[in-house]
Amino acid sequence: MNCDGSAILSAQGLVKSYWLGTTQVPVLRGVNLDLARGEFLAILGASGSGKSTLLHILGGLDRPDKGRVLFNGNDISSFTARQLNDYRNRRVGFVFQFYHLLDELDVLENVYLPAMIGKGLVGWLTHKRTAVQRALELIDQVGLGHRIHHRPWQLSGGERQRVAIARALMNKPDLLLADEPTGNLDWATGQGILALFGALHRSGQTIVMVTHDQRVASQATRTVFLADGQVQPGHTNPSSSNNSKIG
Repeated sequence: MNCDGSAILSAQGLVKSYWLGTTQVPVLRGVNLDLARGEFLAILGASGSGKSTLLHILGGLDRPDKGRVLFNGNDISSFTARQLNDYRNRRVGFVFQFYHLLDELDVLENVYLPAMIGKGLVGWLTHKRTAVQRALELIDQVGLGHRIHHRPWQLSGGERQRVAIARALMNKPDLLLADEPTGNLDWATGQGILALFGALHRSGQTIVMVTHDQRVASQATRTVFLADGQVQPGHTNPSSSNNSKIG
């Protein structure tokens, strides 16, 4: 599915600095970025360029010092605590470089965990059967139907990342944010993860992926560059993940 031209997310004048002792370190210096619904966007930048900071702000995990993020035209900084939690848990799915799976839970439990958030005991028992069924479908989709009852420490890096992707999709998010999703993987394994992102994009999923690797960025349909705290003009990728197959 190609993007339909309507903006699902818009970053306007984002500024962010951090303090190291008494020294203020600017990271973002007025970032402007529009994301079309159904787009697969890669943000390419060197280590330390602020890619993760930008992604965290887009996902509502951090706040900018200045500027705003609009989701479907609504400024997320104006959200109530409940609305912001809903945005993080249901509107956005996160995929991190280091997986962040819970070792005490098996694959199935890790995947359906987001469906439990915000529900009391009665609410969860009411919805558990539906949640488990969706989790099983997602696990099959990422090719791990034979690993349902394995713990994360029993999986390879590529398998753990596939579990993390399934977990991120659990609540049918409008937007998938991926922070260096192949950063801990060898190139062959990483290609399988990128093919999975390509398949998700073709099914209609909107994706933002940050990376330092040009080869990874080329799998998205559009690439922009983050340098000197700002997003620089990018380009479309004619040989993108639209042509990839899950391997």
